[in-house]
Amino acid sequence: MDDLTGSSKKNKRTSLSRRPAKNKRICKEGETTELLISDQDVLSELSPEVASNLSRSVVSLSLSHENKVLFACSGIPVQLGGPVSGFLTSASLVKAFNDKRTDHGNLKIEVRHEHNLVTGFLGQYDLDRDIAVVNVKNFPGLSPIVFRSRTSFPPHTNAVALGCGSDGKLITKSGILNFDPSGDFLSRMLSTCKITEVCEGGPLFDFDGGFLGMNLSSCAEGTFCLPSITVLDQWWHCMCLGDIRFPLLLNSSKEVRVRGSSSDEVSNYHKVYRDALNKDELEGLESLGYPEPPKSMLPDGIVLAYTFEEPFGDIYDKGVWSELRGMAATNIQENIVALASFNGKKRFFACTGCFIEWNGCTTILTAASLIRDTFFEYDIVKNLRIEVVLPSKDRVDGILQHYNLHYNIALVNVNGYCPSQPVKIQHRGREICDVVAVGRIFESGELMASRGREVCLVGTHDCGYLEHSNCIITKAGIGGPLLDFDGKFVGMNFYGNRGNPFLSWPEILHVLGYFEKKRLLLKLAMMVMHLVSLMTGLLLEISVTSLIVGTCPSHIGVALIN
Repeated sequence: MDDLTGSSKKNKRTSLSRRPAKNKRICKEGETTELLISDQDVLSELSPEVASNLSRSVVSLSLSHENKVLFACSGIPVQLGGPVSGFLTSASLVKAFNDKRTDHGNLKIEVRHEHNLVTGFLGQYDLDRDIAVVNVKNFPGLSPIVFRSRTSFPPHTNAVALGCGSDGKLITKSGILNFDPSGDFLSRMLSTCKITEVCEGGPLFDFDGGFLGMNLSSCAEGTFCLPSITVLDQWWHCMCLGDIRFPLLLNSSKEVRVRGSSSDEVSNYHKVYRDALNKDELEGLESLGYPEPPKSMLPDGIVLAYTFEEPFGDIYDKGVWSELRGMAATNIQENIVALASFNGKKRFFACTGCFIEWNGCTTILTAASLIRDTFFEYDIVKNLRIEVVLPSKDRVDGILQHYNLHYNIALVNVNGYCPSQPVKIQHRGREICDVVAVGRIFESGELMASRGREVCLVGTHDCGYLEHSNCIITKAGIGGPLLDFDGKFVGMNFYGNRGNPFLSWPEILHVLGYFEKKRLLLKLAMMVMHLVSLMTGLLLEISVTSLIVGTCPSHIGVALIN
C-alpha cells in the first residue's frame, strides 16, 4: 500500500456541531457522520465498568483524500502498549482502497477515537478471510479485546454492536444474537443488530462485556458477524503472514518503545534508541524473511519492530546471570542454541532451542513454529533447511527429528556437538518461584535472559495447557527454556503481547512420551518390513526338482516356480 504511511497528529477539531457546515467531514453521498443514529440508551443497561470498557473497544478507520472521507468503517483494538498498536477490521477497507487509489492520489487511513486522531498504515490482510489489520504508533486510552474460545451461546443472546463514526463518536446498536448449533458456527453468525457501513469491522459484545465477534455486513434480518474464535484464528493468521511492522518515519536516530523486564508487572516498557535502517540494510530485508516496506516511505527513515534480532533482558554474564546459583549460568550457556529455517536462500523463521536429555541421547527442543506452514497451520513447509548456531557460535545443519503442531514442539538433531550436562526435563514440584526466560539471537549469537515469576493471568486465549510468567522477551526467545535459578527446567517459552506464555514441563513430558511411542512403533514397523523382505527372499529361492507321484505341491507347502 504505497500511500499509507505512519505519521501521527492530534485532532485539533472540536465536535462537528460546533464547526461551520463547510468544514464538516463528508462521508460518501454527502452524508455527515452526525446523521448516524445510535441506540445510546443500551449503554445504560450495562454496568458502568462494562460500558466504560466497551466505549474504549472500538475506533473509526477512515480512508480519506485531503479533507474528504471516501470510505469509513470501524476497527477493534487487539494489540496495544508497544511501539505499534494494531486494529482488526473488515477487508472492505482494503477493497475500498484499491477502488479509490486510481482516482485519488495520497490516500491515507485516519484512526480516531473520541478526540485522538492518528494516521495509520495498512498491515497484513486476507481478502478471502475478509480481515485486515491497520497499524499506528502507540495509541493511548483504548481497551484491547479479550478473546475467549466460545463455541456455543444460548439460542438468543442479548448483544450490542459497536461502531465509531469518522468524527470519533461511539455508535451502538442493540439486538439478539441468534445462535444455530446445527449451522456452520465457525463461518458466520447472524444478529438482529441493524448497523450501517460505518460499523462494519466493529465488535459485537454480550451485555456482560464478553466479545462475541466482529460485525461484517448488514442484511435484511440484521448483521452477519464473524465468531470470536474465528476472529482469533484469522488474527493469528495475519500475524503469521508478517509480524514485522514499519512503525514510523523518523530521522537518523529513532526513539521507540520496547519492552523491558520487570518482576512486578506483566508488561513494562522503557525507552531505547535504535538506528534507522540504511539503504543496504533495506535491500537485505527480503533474505531475512521480512516484508518490503511501502515504497512511499523514505529509504533512510524506517525502524523495524518485532524482529527476530530484537534483544531482551540481560546479555550473558551481566545482570540476572550473576544471581543464578552454582553452575547454573555456565550450564545454561552450554545448552542454548539459536535456530533458523530457510526456504532456499530466504530465511523462513528464527527462534531459540536448548539441548535436552531424551532416551539416553541429546537433542534440541524448540518450537514447531520453525517449520509450521504460515498459510496451513496444521501442516509444515516441506524441504526447509535448518541451521543451528551452537554456543561456540559455529553454524551447523540441523535435522528435524520429531514435531507436534498442536503443542508447537519440535526436536532437532545436530552432529558434532554434545554438551556435558544437557537440560533434564523431569518431574518437579509445582511451587511458584523466580524464573529466567533464556534466548539466543540467530544473527549475532548473543545469549540473553530475562527474570520474572510465574503468574496467574487471564490472557487473550483459553489454551488450558499454557501457563504464563511475567518475564519479558522478544520473538528471539520463542522456543527457549524457562528455568529456575538453579537451572532446572520449568517450561518452553512462546511469545505474547500480555505476559509470556509457556508450555510447562508436564505437557512437554507428555509430548516426549508420544514421540517415544511413535519411535518404537516406527522401529517395530521397520523390523516387520525387514522380516517380510527376508521371507520373500527365501520363497524366491525355492525350486522344485522332483515330485513324488500322487502328491500335490500345495499340500507340502511349496509352490512351483518356472
